[in-house]
Amino acid sequence: MTIHVLRVAALASVVACVAACSRSAARESAPAIRLSTNAGVAVVEVVGLPGTTLDRLSDARYSPQEWASILRVSVDASSPPVVGRYEVADAALRFTPLFAFDRGRSYQVRFNRSRVDGESSASDPLLTATVALPASNTIPTTAVAQVYPSGDVLPENQLRMYIEFSAPMGRRSGIEYVALLDDQGKEVDGPFLPLDYEFWNADRTRFTVFFDPGRVKHGILPNKQMGRALKVGNSYTLLVRGEWQDTNGLPLKESYRRTFRVGPADTMPLDTTQWRIDPPKAGGQTPLVVTFPEPLDHGLLFRALGVRLGGKVVDGDVAIGANETQWSFTPHEPWTAGAYDLLALSILEDRAGNQIGRAFEVDNFETVDKGPDPRTVTLPFNVTR
Repeated sequence: MTIHVLRVAALASVVACVAACSRSAARESAPAIRLSTNAGVAVVEVVGLPGTTLDRLSDARYSPQEWASILRVSVDASSPPVVGRYEVADAALRFTPLFAFDRGRSYQVRFNRSRVDGESSASDPLLTATVALPASNTIPTTAVAQVYPSGDVLPENQLRMYIEFSAPMGRRSGIEYVALLDDQGKEVDGPFLPLDYEFWNADRTRFTVFFDPGRVKHGILPNKQMGRALKVGNSYTLLVRGEWQDTNGLPLKESYRRTFRVGPADTMPLDTTQWRIDPPKAGGQTPLVVTFPEPLDHGLLFRALGVRLGGKVVDGDVAIGANETQWSFTPHEPWTAGAYDLLALSILEDRAGNQIGRAFEVDNFETVDKGPDPRTVTLPFNVTR
């Protein structure tokens, strides 16, 4: 009996030793970064961390910047960290991006255990990896569909351009893929405003490129030092590089080029008395057509004009034509006879940023209305039988 008990005790000791050694070995080699899935969403996880580290992370109240110094996910080392949520779950430090990772795009991940409170002396604290979701297909299908303004001649003080794509684009900064070439094919230095915030529409099919307003507007230091990027009488080409990736992580089908000439600067405010309103007849759904003496901003035309009848806004569809000099409105229901109003918000601009009753070349930027609600200009018209 004594011998049997001793053998059992010895065997238990060996099993315990093996288990402990296995945990120790696993703990030394286990810390790793992986791309995983949680509730159908791709997430980045750091697994194999000691329980004490996970406890400290779970109890911590870090700011977004502090979390990013511990676990940083970015497109590359020079890009800002991806915004998302940090948590300890399923024995791992988990990062869930605010917006889903782009398929086919690689992300750089860095975990620095020494930035965790109480872990500054941790050995081999830095862990790095590259993760990526596979592309849904391998053949590029997205292309530049249109660029606005659509006319062949732009004013010297052009303020913005819209690039529209045939499908949603990825989330990496877009301005690095856009260039302005002179008539010799040489890239113009610093024509666009380098923005950290990307100006996309909701479904990421339209990107807004701003010419640097400091160079456009007279009297501002960049304008004095460099002048306007566009010069009257010259021709330029807007280049959209094919390396720009769509939401599937694939490049564009091809690079896009749009050549235009530059005319004199436009410094006059919008004058609504020069607009021509062609009202339809009652009983049908013929479009209301408004014609402008000059092209207006394509993007703003969709949201800064409307129609009202008896204090109620009329529902309908908007179309822009004739190189942004024509706005048409088709109601969802047939027109009824009556007195209507064409509503124009004061945020409406022409290609050079001039607004209704106010030129872009104002004396002081502080005079611009910063109120939450833009002013409304009302232009009456009648629909008759």
